[in-house]
This record gives sequence, C-alpha cells and structure tokens, in this order.
Amino acid sequence: MTDISLLSAAVFTPHLNSVFTMTSEEGVEIAATLVACREHPRNTMNGSPRTTFDLLLQCPADGLPFFNGASFTITHPSAGTFGPLHVERVMPADAGPDAALFQIVFN
Repeated sequence: MTDISLLSAAVFTPHLNSVFTMTSEEGVEIAATLVACREHPRNTMNGSPRTTFDLLLQCPADGLPFFNGASFTITHPSAGTFGPLHVERVMPADAGPDAALFQIVFN
C-alpha cells in the first residue's frame, strides 16, 4: 500500500474517468469513477509538503448502502492501493438524484 503522506494530485490526474474500487472496513465494495481531481493552493497550510487536493468519485446511487463518512481502502489497477482514507458522500447541486458522489480530501 502507498504511504498516503506521499500522495499528490499528480498521482491521480492521469486516472481521471477511470474506475477505482472503494472497500470499506466492513467489506462493502463500491466501484466509482474518478470524475475530478482538484488542487487547492489557497487552502494549503504554510510548510505543508504537498498542495491540498481533493478527489471526487461518482457511481450510480441505486443500491448503495447509507453512510455518513467512512474509512475505505481505494484501489486502482495501475495507480495502486491507498488507505485507509476517510470518504464522505457529498451532494453537489448538479449531480442529480441518480448519482452518488464521494469526496476524499488530502491536506
């Protein structure tokens, strides 16, 4: 597993629009597509070893279990395995009711 302190947006950007598998500590697996990887330089603390960034993953909402944030291990066939990471389900206004979106923040 990759050390999460070494991760940056550059690790994920080449994998935009590809599928990652999120596996919870309870064994729930969710296949979700990475739809955004955004850096936030203005939110980065002074002296931080990386620029703050976030990931947004999306999948169909139908059949997903309910949760308000949980720990997941994230796996991609070529990027590797990362985690455990705290994942939050978010509700952007433009997502629509049929989509589930998940955000992971690295600061």
